[in-house]
Amino acid sequence: MASFSYKAMDQKGETEKGFLVAENLDDAQNELKNRKLIPLKLKQSNKRFNFSFFSSIGYSKLSLISRQLSTLVNSGIPVDQALDSVSEQIDSPRIGNKLRQVSLKVKSGYKLSESLEDHPESFDRLYCSLIKAGESSGELGVILEKTSDLLEKRANMTQEITGALVYPLILFSVAIGIISLLLIYVVPDVVSQFTTLNRDLPLLTKSLIFLSEILASSFFQISLFSSIFLIFLSLRYFDSKKIKLKFDKFLLKIPVIKNFLLDADLSRFTSSLSLLRLGNVSILDALQISSDTISNSYLRSSINNASMKVAEGESIAKSLEKVNVIPPLVIQMIQNGEKSGKLEEMLSKLSDYLETRFKNSSKIAMNLLEPLVIIILGVFVALIVLAILLPLIQLNTLTTTL
Repeated sequence: MASFSYKAMDQKGETEKGFLVAENLDDAQNELKNRKLIPLKLKQSNKRFNFSFFSSIGYSKLSLISRQLSTLVNSGIPVDQALDSVSEQIDSPRIGNKLRQVSLKVKSGYKLSESLEDHPESFDRLYCSLIKAGESSGELGVILEKTSDLLEKRANMTQEITGALVYPLILFSVAIGIISLLLIYVVPDVVSQFTTLNRDLPLLTKSLIFLSEILASSFFQISLFSSIFLIFLSLRYFDSKKIKLKFDKFLLKIPVIKNFLLDADLSRFTSSLSLLRLGNVSILDALQISSDTISNSYLRSSINNASMKVAEGESIAKSLEKVNVIPPLVIQMIQNGEKSGKLEEMLSKLSDYLETRFKNSSKIAMNLLEPLVIIILGVFVALIVLAILLPLIQLNTLTTTL
């Protein structure tokens, strides 16, 4: 199969650009005709559009696609026709084109899971494994529906994290910017009036003048931007895995942030593991695939190392006990699930519990973070005002004495 880039005109006379997969140029032309498109330009592409940020499909959109496919497949419609139908309904031309590429490969005799694996930037390892499990068990429609529920949970969790962090970060950034401008442009003009008094200024005022001079200096500004640029280059072009591993490990030592991160990551991990096991995926593969959903690199690495003990015959709970950051309650519930033979059900309940706890903790964090940021910034502003007022009070006292 080869990738072709095309420029074509539809029945309304509008121009459409995109990519498609076909065996040869003739098949690519036939595919465009089947889509009722008139080819204007068609050529084989040596490489596909591989900017993952633009090629990826969000959790919410992928959840909707999976649910639509589930409904159509459960109604007895063939997979390739279901893909064509969903591609026509989707509001994004890019995603619609990607689904048509998958459909074309399915029509060529490949399984849906094999066709999806050609687009790892859009359909990750977990998604493809779940689809493969559904095909093996003959319950593709059911697995698609459960996968849609899983993706919907992940989308909601992402929104919770974004909602909890974006507003305080914006507030903090804007306030820091305003305070910096005050220190650079306003404070020097005001405080400079006191230097002519030939009197010893208060320590707070001296500190404010010193800080203002540092921020206003060209050397500091150049050094700051150079440092940011060098950090960006080091993270972008050099091996930063060790740095990220140490940083993520440090995050799991901070009490409030630790619980926040663990609840989110372990909820995704247990729900993915439960769904994979329901699809009869082997426990070792299920553990490795589920660990990919964990965002914290230290926790992911620790679980991967611990799961190697499962291959040696240890139980899941026993192996995960070695990961000291995992709460004892999680280990205990997994252990109970293994003993009762209802591991999948217990993992699902555990995921729901962790998700609920995460939502509650994110609401508490949101309620605490906003006033905390305001208080910190208020203290900064108060110190600036006090540093300006102290020399005036000192001058007034001196005048009264005289």
